[in-house]
Amino acid sequence: MFSTYPVITLVTVLAIVLVVAYHLIGIFYNLKKTGDNLSLLAIELKKTNENTNPLSVNIEKLNEGLTVLLKEFTDTLKNITPLSSR
Repeated sequence: MFSTYPVITLVTVLAIVLVVAYHLIGIFYNLKKTGDNLSLLAIELKKTNENTNPLSVNIEKLNEGLTVLLKEFTDTLKNITPLSSR
């Protein structure tokens, strides 16, 4: 009737296919999960970028104010130096 070698061959091939399919499903699941996490990360990075955009304008204003303050400070030091030499 049935020869044992073809049956053993079919069972072996079926076992290999099932093992490969199992691992491929695991790989697909992990890649999908990683893709979802990267999507969430990209969304949060965009939000962070939008929230920090106003900082550049404020930092420029702060730098301008510090420049004025530095000029006034150096002028004050120039005025103090002659007083300390008396």
